[in-house]
Amino acid sequence: MDLSTAKESTRSQQQELMSVVPSGGVSSTVQSETSGALFECETGGYYWPGNMDVVLSDGTDGQALLEQIRTGWSAKSGWTVQDKTSVNGNPELIVLSEEGFRHSIEFSPDRNALNVLSSSACFQMAGTPEPGEDY
Repeated sequence: MDLSTAKESTRSQQQELMSVVPSGGVSSTVQSETSGALFECETGGYYWPGNMDVVLSDGTDGQALLEQIRTGWSAKSGWTVQDKTSVNGNPELIVLSEEGFRHSIEFSPDRNALNVLSSSACFQMAGTPEPGEDY
């Protein structure tokens, strides 16, 4: 896997995770296209971090959407889902793939929003990441 594949796979997975939100249930969506950093993996190589923030429309039940994500992704081959409480005290799911992709999905009742913080599976690249470069 290279940087481009890792990044596009991560972004595509975020979009698939948020596909449970009905089109009329979205007030706004922001998804990162680049990252100002790559991070080293413990096993060597690097991972690409990205995020996606989906503000829900009034009346859209974010907690129920988390349940739909948990049910759907728990049944997907190669994926596991863990229930947690975020550092903010909000409900959170950790969605992990056997390949090493990781998505943390937090429901913020105060904002009525789902926020996805993701990291790609590890990939190799020539050289080292350059500070200040967009990836």
